[in-house]
Amino acid sequence: MRIVLDAMGGDVGISVNMAGAYIASKRLEKSDTIIFVGDKDKIYNLLKQKYEDFPIKYEIVGSENDISMDDSPTWALLNREDSSVSKGLDIIGKKEADAFFSPGNTGVVLAFTLKKVGRIKGVIRPALGFTFPIGKHPLILDLGATPDPKPENLYQFALIGKEYMKIMRNIKDPLVGLLSIGEEDSKGSVIYQKAFELIQNDKSINFYGNIEGGDFFTDKVDIIVTDGFTGNIILKFAEGMIHWVKDNLKNSLRPFPLALTGLILSSPGILGLPFFYFSIKKFLRKASYDEYGGAPLLGVNGVVLIGHGKSNPKAVASGILNAKYIASGKLVENLKEVFERSNSEED
Repeated sequence: MRIVLDAMGGDVGISVNMAGAYIASKRLEKSDTIIFVGDKDKIYNLLKQKYEDFPIKYEIVGSENDISMDDSPTWALLNREDSSVSKGLDIIGKKEADAFFSPGNTGVVLAFTLKKVGRIKGVIRPALGFTFPIGKHPLILDLGATPDPKPENLYQFALIGKEYMKIMRNIKDPLVGLLSIGEEDSKGSVIYQKAFELIQNDKSINFYGNIEGGDFFTDKVDIIVTDGFTGNIILKFAEGMIHWVKDNLKNSLRPFPLALTGLILSSPGILGLPFFYFSIKKFLRKASYDEYGGAPLLGVNGVVLIGHGKSNPKAVASGILNAKYIASGKLVENLKEVFERSNSEED
């Protein structure tokens, strides 16, 4: 597999992205290649000075302009054709690599993806997917690619999400829920009521019906369909909640390991406490976005993952590895078949 890394993307800079690539390289196959796109001199110097033992093949593609997290997509399209995002996605569009990962500006990555890679035929608008880190880890889409959808967009998100869960999570008949303000069919805006009808009428979709916000924390559905505006708020809320839980648990449990040692030595009856302590640590690790690395942009004609702007090396590594995993699953090819069938049925 050939994976493109936007080495300049994100708030944290090239050194963090290169550190993440080094971590990922130790888990990739010898036959894999990472294509670094960015400042050639900086990338080359980091590889020679810090990662001289880089274990797999790599290529460097130079770019001249950076994109900040504050740049607008329209401005970037007009002024940053030589950026690492643009040049990296150009490689994907020409089918010279299998997957692209960037922890950069989401709107700019989306804009250049539509320009350089394009949509799968029949897909009206792409969707950003996110694996919610609690419960049965449902896939939520959209996270911001389509903030003002039409009912047909939401219906297509259900189709895309179904195929993603079948291929990438091996769930044969994933259950789809439409996020609304009540479970009754008549709840929600006119757009959501129409989307409900479209999803319900497609017998290939295992449709639960409407779900509410509290259902994120249950095992009710495998896929949650919503608009990009609502989905982005949910994502930011989930991240904030996880950070809040982590910070408060760390403060509460800081004295716990030392106290635990004394308790174990003095009382054999509390041996279950270590399991409680390490269970909490395991939960926090699973709930961290570091484990997922990025959100796949689904419905485009290539594998594109967008990471968090504040990604640390572990998150960058996860993004690279997940990009390869999605590419190896032939998701794009399967989505093409789904929408080809859908288009032929409409004709």
